[in-house]
Amino acid sequence: MKYIALALSLLVTSMAYAGHHEDSEFSENIATAKAGYDAFNAGDMEAWRAVQAEDTIWTIQVGLPYTGTYIGPAAVEAGIFAPIGKMWPEFKVEPINFYESGDTVFVHVHMTAEGLDTESIHMIKIQDGKYVAFQPFDDSAAMLKAAKP
Repeated sequence: MKYIALALSLLVTSMAYAGHHEDSEFSENIATAKAGYDAFNAGDMEAWRAVQAEDTIWTIQVGLPYTGTYIGPAAVEAGIFAPIGKMWPEFKVEPINFYESGDTVFVHVHMTAEGLDTESIHMIKIQDGKYVAFQPFDDSAAMLKAAKP
């Protein structure tokens, strides 16, 4: 009985910490994903570009004005970030948790701007320390409701 209690205790403890990492415990993929968010939120596009593959593919699902597929950092900046800056001034996307499966990192995020307060999941494929693909699963209805004309 004592061994069952110990095993159950260890199982519960490991489940409580799943997906939660101290900065020093991040895997290389999660550290890369985090670096992209940190750079974006700081407005440091040079640092953001540094973690993007030259041919990174960003796919925005149906529902937002910039829906489509964008290849390369310049296309992402012009096609996605420029409209976001106009539609949601002071837009921030803060990671809540990172979850890794192979070369894919799922990021639970909190997105805010004037009139916007929502959560989302972003999927990032990372290879050789760079984003090679990014796809958000955003609440487009909430985002459009808060968008500036």
